[in-house]
Amino acid sequence: MARSTNGLIEEETMMDDRIPVGVLGATGAVGQKLVEFLIGHRWFRLAEACGSPSSSGRELAGGSNAGEDSASQQQESLRLKDPASPWESPILLSALPTSAAQEQEVRLAEAGHVVVSNASTHRMRPDVPLIVPEVNPQHLELVTGQAWDGALVTNPNCAVAGLALALAPLHDVFGVERIVVTSFQAISGAGTPGPPASSLLDNVLPLIPGEEEKFTGEPQKILGLLQDGVLAPAEFPVSASCTRVSVSDGHLLSISAALSGSPSPEMVTAAMEEYRGSEVSRALPSVPKKPLEVMLGADRPQPRLDRDRGNGMTVTVGRIRTCEVLDVKFFALAHNLVRGAAGAALLNAELCHAEGLLARR
Repeated sequence: MARSTNGLIEEETMMDDRIPVGVLGATGAVGQKLVEFLIGHRWFRLAEACGSPSSSGRELAGGSNAGEDSASQQQESLRLKDPASPWESPILLSALPTSAAQEQEVRLAEAGHVVVSNASTHRMRPDVPLIVPEVNPQHLELVTGQAWDGALVTNPNCAVAGLALALAPLHDVFGVERIVVTSFQAISGAGTPGPPASSLLDNVLPLIPGEEEKFTGEPQKILGLLQDGVLAPAEFPVSASCTRVSVSDGHLLSISAALSGSPSPEMVTAAMEEYRGSEVSRALPSVPKKPLEVMLGADRPQPRLDRDRGNGMTVTVGRIRTCEVLDVKFFALAHNLVRGAAGAALLNAELCHAEGLLARR
């Protein structure tokens, strides 16, 4: 196995004909998860990676299974490249911070790459799809309006990801009218290094700067209607309060919903239990058997017990009951680093491939 001068692993097609993928921001928490998920992936192989400009030339740190198989050995042999250098992989998974994503992701889309981004920078652009494959894969059509030789696709905020999946069957079956949500967000959602440990010991932080604003537009875009290439967002308002709690992983949401027809908790439970997501999403390698799972216990879901369901890709809901102010209220839990970030981006990359986006660029 040889390495080219820019760090791309060159393999004979007969050895590995999977699609080469690059990871931008591979040294952060989300980037490390992406690297981990690409080891042994059925469709993709990790071919390129970068961290910050200062880390270029260093070897990509191995994961917990590094050295156990050829895929892990390939990961260990990669050297981090300069983010500004040319890339060869047709798909690039971006875990770049917002400041870097603003320019870098557009530059790479202009260069002909399909960029799948976890950053918030471009999510609300009218020509950039904001996708949860089980919910709105048809929104991928928006890339036909992009002026670049490549394409840019995004996944939602790590807490909105759980909210959108929980609301999808309710919006499909009844129609969402109003939402009030309070989030209890894990420490890992703050990135590295995150808040000081002393600030969370015996404490809850009642503000996550910039987070609540994402609830006022992202769920509506995801659940919007695409007609003749134009997306009309859903029109329900969301009142959000976002807090940081002393939990390692897993964002818990307390949700109250006003729904058309004022359905009973039993009707809401049935709609959620029957939900399996879009047909195209069911064939994607990273989709769990149940993207949404209802837990009937009075004390679930809980982050420590339930965040890893479906390999971290399942959103769990529970305590579905009558709301004294709106119609129903319930809790929803999503693993913020998986369903809310790295797993969501990988799933969108799988959708791009399944829908032939690579072949069309």
